[in-house]
Amino acid sequence: MDQTPTREILWNISHSWIMYLVLIGALAAAVAFFVRRWRLWSIGQPEDRRSPWRQRLGGALRDAVLQRRVARRSGAGAVHVVLYGAMIVMLAATALIALQVDGGVPLVRGDAYLYFFSLAVDLAGAAFCVALVACIVRRAVRPDLDSTAADYAVLAGLLLIGLTGFVLEGLRIEATDDPWRAFSPVGNAFAALFGGLDLSQIKALHAGLWWFHMVLALGLIALLTATKLVHILLVPAAVYCRSLAPKGQLPFIDMEDENLLTLGAGHLEDLTWKDLFDTQACIRCNRCQEVCPASATAKPLSPRRLMERLGDELEQRGPIVRRVQREAAAESPGEPPRPVFELLEEAPLSEAERAVIDRTLAGTVIEAEALWSCTTCGACMEVCPAFLEHTPKIVKMRTYQVSIESAFPRELQSVFRHLETNGNPWGLGWQTRQKWAEGLEVPTLAEHPSAEYLYWPGCSGAFDSRNRKVSRALVQLLKKAGVDFAILGNEEKCCGDAARRAGNEMAYFMLAAENIATLNTYGVKKIIVQCPHCAQALERDYPQMGGHFEVIHHSVLLARLVDEGRLTAAASGAGGRATFHDSCYLGRYQDVYDAPRAVARAAGASLVEMERCRENSFCCGAGGGRMWMEESASRINDERARQALACDPETVLTSCPFCLTMLSDGIVPYDENMPVKDIAEVLAEVQSDGQ
Repeated sequence: MDQTPTREILWNISHSWIMYLVLIGALAAAVAFFVRRWRLWSIGQPEDRRSPWRQRLGGALRDAVLQRRVARRSGAGAVHVVLYGAMIVMLAATALIALQVDGGVPLVRGDAYLYFFSLAVDLAGAAFCVALVACIVRRAVRPDLDSTAADYAVLAGLLLIGLTGFVLEGLRIEATDDPWRAFSPVGNAFAALFGGLDLSQIKALHAGLWWFHMVLALGLIALLTATKLVHILLVPAAVYCRSLAPKGQLPFIDMEDENLLTLGAGHLEDLTWKDLFDTQACIRCNRCQEVCPASATAKPLSPRRLMERLGDELEQRGPIVRRVQREAAAESPGEPPRPVFELLEEAPLSEAERAVIDRTLAGTVIEAEALWSCTTCGACMEVCPAFLEHTPKIVKMRTYQVSIESAFPRELQSVFRHLETNGNPWGLGWQTRQKWAEGLEVPTLAEHPSAEYLYWPGCSGAFDSRNRKVSRALVQLLKKAGVDFAILGNEEKCCGDAARRAGNEMAYFMLAAENIATLNTYGVKKIIVQCPHCAQALERDYPQMGGHFEVIHHSVLLARLVDEGRLTAAASGAGGRATFHDSCYLGRYQDVYDAPRAVARAAGASLVEMERCRENSFCCGAGGGRMWMEESASRINDERARQALACDPETVLTSCPFCLTMLSDGIVPYDENMPVKDIAEVLAEVQSDGQ
């Protein structure tokens, strides 16, 4: 008698061919639901997210298949990884069994049967069920997740599949007195439940339950693309189609293009197909909302709800737009498609459809206050496991509000006007920009055109009284280190970052064009900045308009000068206990985390990290133009100040002029004597002490 470990596949099951017919129907339903989704995405603007395919595929493998970003977070992240891994094991086993049944390849036998098909699959099934229970409990105790009946139904369906699988295994083991039952510990435990049944009863129960189990599994396949389970397909696709542009770079709008029909996104179809895809790829895991500084301080913005509401609008508006486009194409075959807004204006729509078509995104679908609450810190995008792009959508809607509707917070009116007339957001005379450097003997490029570096202090460094001290400290450091540099002086204008992220593309375009022309005239190659927002514009936005420069943040340069021995380093700990605040635009956008800490340590600081630090840093509240806007509810900078003071520091350090201002203001109510300084200032103090 052959004692090779194995088992009979499809034991006790007759007419198994019916299963294949049901499978075909389930797959057809899944495809039909998916095609409907694809048609909705197609109303968006075209955008190439296909190449370079090798880089995209590598990212999809790392972050979707291997769950790298999901695994960053303990708790729910770990549970998802367990659930995902268990499903992979069970699906692999199912596929291999099918290969034996339909392909005649003998796989379910010997050690493979004992250690993979029995033991590994059994343990994977147990992990699968435990993880699902954890998911259900988490949703039950977390009202902020806004779980729906459909969410619970999907989880319950998966759990029922897992449990019925173990019951079926237990029935088979008991009926056949499986000699290898020890290798199926969970199934064997279930088998003990049926010891009181005779063989005929076990077979009848097994056959009925097997078909129930199969129909349930195939039913979920049919609904795969109609329920939240679609994220199994959409998340890897979203990661593959993620933006490969430099972090924080916004889509370029050529303001000189005479064919521009609109600016930004006022209606759903103004967004790209990828923007619309994102709304359905969102899995509502709540990670984005948990890290959002606006949400944390009781503002109406929730990145997750933003996606949900855009998704709801897609379900309502999408079919109407799609139908109108299809009808227009049928009436005028071979002709170039007309603008969607023209087709919608002329289309014979019902009153209900017209109400849907006439509404704009901002103010109707998305609260205007929610849009203007965003600091563009990028925290939501940093943690999203699907690499969804929340911030660009917000900026697009802001751009429409500012450029087309002229609807924006009243505080920005003067800011925009000042940028247009004096080249800075405070409206101070452009001819006074150079006054910060009086007495420092800093040459301008006009006086020293061969300088290796251009030092760009930015608007804060030139006009804000507190940040002028940082500029002067940095100049002292550069001079001591023998750096060959010059400034533009009164020829420098605002970089335009705040204008652009506040939706004023025209103001940004004018400022950027003038700055690029000036920089190119002088042949500038290298630029030193102390403002990460300036760095973002000069390095990542200006290339879209022909400005290509090597931009170095002062933290990176100072760290290098200390390493080269051109600047003095203090003894470790001599500067006292300090905590460092990571700027969003320097950290998350530029991936610069170590350099400013190296400078702080060179100044003798004994650093203590805040709970929210590095890529998980909490915004100061000034980005996205919010530096000049009033804030409702609790203030973001107050919350960050509390986080900083919780470290019990002697000094709070920053590396961004906005952060310096916001944290200085935020800390005063709690400790008016707490010094808040830029890293250049504390390093300059060390140089003074050493001379």
